[in-house]
Amino acid sequence: MSHLKIDKKVDIHTKNIDGIDLERDLSDDYLSLLSKRGATHAYQSLERLYNQGEQAETIYVLLSGTVKSICIDSFGHETLLKLHGPGSFLGLSALRPTGIRDATAITLESCQVVSFVRENFFDLMREEGQLGVFLVQLLLKRQQQLHARLSEVSGHRVDQRLARVLLQLESETNTRVTDGKKSDISITHDELATIVLSRRQYVTQILRTFVSNGLIINRRRRIELIDFDGLRKIAHGNSGVLS
Repeated sequence: MSHLKIDKKVDIHTKNIDGIDLERDLSDDYLSLLSKRGATHAYQSLERLYNQGEQAETIYVLLSGTVKSICIDSFGHETLLKLHGPGSFLGLSALRPTGIRDATAITLESCQVVSFVRENFFDLMREEGQLGVFLVQLLLKRQQQLHARLSEVSGHRVDQRLARVLLQLESETNTRVTDGKKSDISITHDELATIVLSRRQYVTQILRTFVSNGLIINRRRRIELIDFDGLRKIAHGNSGVLS
């Protein structure tokens, strides 16, 4: 039985990225430990890991791919809560004694996950005492990100927020590229509007301006960044479509 020690190498990432939580939750050490102790599953694009309102009995760790968490209201409207990349926890509502899923998790591409039945995960937490501390840090981090996301709205224009999010998503999407072939960002206008807390029609209008200015190429559900410097200038308020 090996016990992990939280130090500078394996501590949770707490850097705030303008309220958009795109960093991986788990260090390589934790990811290695959890991948060996849980059950591994493969999912295809647009499959559901779990649904809002279901009993929450399983915790997931994402090994590869991208998963979105959404909340669906009584009118059937979807709200994007978070985009999960490799190294992210999903389904932490299962840690509650009588947990009910408060969100739906849908894969955006082929994914591989490790799953834990709640009681097995609790056993692992008892063995690895620091894992409980880690999870407290993680939950506090997610709360901080939510507050930062709300404060971002009052301090920056929509085009600034949109440029920042596109740059962050591109960076996260291609962080682990090893073959030199970078990927486009897989996201809809509705999902972008939710992240930047604006109306979809307004986000679409700004994206069209980005296209006409040669900053991006906008395809169905996919966006390719072309002019990174131009987007950074907008993100920093040095120029913009609303100036």
